[in-house]
Amino acid sequence: MNNGRMTRVIAPIGGIGFSSIILAVARIILCIYVLGTDPLSPGFGYLIVLLFCISVTRHLFLYFNKVTPDNILIFFLDLFTPCLYGFVLYHMLSVYEAKFLSVLVSIFLPAVVYYYLFAGETNHRMDKGIFLAGLFCYVLPFLLVLNYSFDFSHPVIERYFLINKSLATTGSDTEGYSDNYYFDLIHTDSIATIAHWEDVEEKSCAYYSDNWMYKVIKLRNEIFLISGKTTPQNRKPQCSFLLRRINGPVFRKVATERQYSHFERGDTLNMEKRKGLLGIEWSQLLMIR
Repeated sequence: MNNGRMTRVIAPIGGIGFSSIILAVARIILCIYVLGTDPLSPGFGYLIVLLFCISVTRHLFLYFNKVTPDNILIFFLDLFTPCLYGFVLYHMLSVYEAKFLSVLVSIFLPAVVYYYLFAGETNHRMDKGIFLAGLFCYVLPFLLVLNYSFDFSHPVIERYFLINKSLATTGSDTEGYSDNYYFDLIHTDSIATIAHWEDVEEKSCAYYSDNWMYKVIKLRNEIFLISGKTTPQNRKPQCSFLLRRINGPVFRKVATERQYSHFERGDTLNMEKRKGLLGIEWSQLLMIR
C-alpha cells in the first residue's frame, strides 16, 4: 500500500503537468522580483498585473484540464505560492494608511483556506472549491495595486515633520533577514511656531544627554518637541531646552528603503493622500527636500 502511494506521489510528469510547472516557476520568480521592487515605482503596477495574468492563466489551465497534482513537485509548488502572495500583500500595504493594516488579517487567509480545501480532499483534483479559494489569493493583491497604481484622482497634500526614523531587522539565520523602515511623523499644523527656553530637571537632562534633537518630552501634562539645548555652567538644573508645544498626535508610517535613505530627522515632508481608484485611501511621501 505504501509502495502504491509512493508511486502515485512521484508519478511521471506529462505535457500538461510540465506546462503547469513552467507557469508555476515563472510565477515564483516574478513574486520574488516584485518583493525587491519599490511599490511606488512606475512599473510596479504592471508587474502585479503580469503576475495576476500568469497566476490566473495557470489556475484556469489546471481547472479546465482537471489536472491532478500527483507529482510531488507540482504539489509543493501549489503549496508554496500562496505564502509568497502573502509577502507580496505585506509589501504593498506600505502605501496605505495605518488604519488599513487591518487587511493584514486577510493576508494569509487565502492560503489557509486553500490549504484546508486542498489537503482535505482524498483526490487532490482541482474542484470548484479549490478553484475559488486559490483564485482569491491572486485577486486581492491585484485589486490593491489597481487601487493606487492606476489612481489619477486629484491628491490632497499635507505637510509633516519627521522627528525620528528607525530600522527594524526581523528574521533568523535559517530563514533569512528582512529590514523594515519606519518614520515617526507630526503634522506641521500640530507644532507651535513660537519656541521658548525652559530649564529642566537634572533627571530629564541626563536622559536626553545624547541624541536629543527632535525628541518629545512631557512637561506639566503637555507635550513638547525639543529644538535646541544649552548647558549652563555651575547651575542646577544642568541644562535648558528650546521647546515647541505639540497639540497633535505622533504617528508611525512604514517607509520604503529609498525614502529611508533620502529623508533625515528634521525634514519637512509633503504627503500626498488620494481617494484610490476603488475608494480605498492611500498616501505617499513626496521625494522632495
